[in-house]
Amino acid sequence: MHVSSQLRHDQPTRHRHNPGDVLSSLAMTTRYGRGQEIYTQDHPAEHWYRVVSGAARRFTVQANGRRQIVDFLLPGDFFGLASRNVHLFAVEAIVEGTVVAAYPRERAEALADANPHLGRDIRIVTAAEIARLQTRILILGRIGSLGKVSAFLLEMADRLSSRTQASKTGEGILLPMSRYDIADYLTLSVETVSRALTSLKQRGAIKLVGTRRVKIIHYDALEDSDE
Repeated sequence: MHVSSQLRHDQPTRHRHNPGDVLSSLAMTTRYGRGQEIYTQDHPAEHWYRVVSGAARRFTVQANGRRQIVDFLLPGDFFGLASRNVHLFAVEAIVEGTVVAAYPRERAEALADANPHLGRDIRIVTAAEIARLQTRILILGRIGSLGKVSAFLLEMADRLSSRTQASKTGEGILLPMSRYDIADYLTLSVETVSRALTSLKQRGAIKLVGTRRVKIIHYDALEDSDE
């Protein structure tokens, strides 16, 4: 099964309730600069978080010093719903002026226990987080760098299509992450990512506007682009 179709089947059904609305009385919002830490690896898991605007990356630094990004967090995404007392990964903003809401964990858990609707919605957003990580496994399973970059673009198109006005007006999607971020997400070099994007452009599968905006011309070409 292609990654794009797997994405559509694996993502939880959107619910009419937004848990952020119910939790708004607990929210503490903070604006972050690009590259600024929201929390570090092994930081006490004392809050739940939600991206209000902007974007963030969740990552770890391996023993050899290489950064490994495991997730990109976009507006509306919850994160930090840890089952342990400390966070396994660090999170940083990747867009200047990223706004994040933080909810005290103990009070949020008590509210979820007392409110069945909120408890159900928290389970939905947790399932969405798991689905994103499962999608990354599928992306890394693609053969060759061209297949991985193609699958990544399909994932971002799927996640951003309902959130950005540009995608609705046919202008493509504006990727909030750099090519270095994409490389660390796909476990590739930045040069390899750039070559793959150029190859997809030359094949007529995508159109590049600058370094961040991508318009997908032929979805089927991306789905069948394994090397």
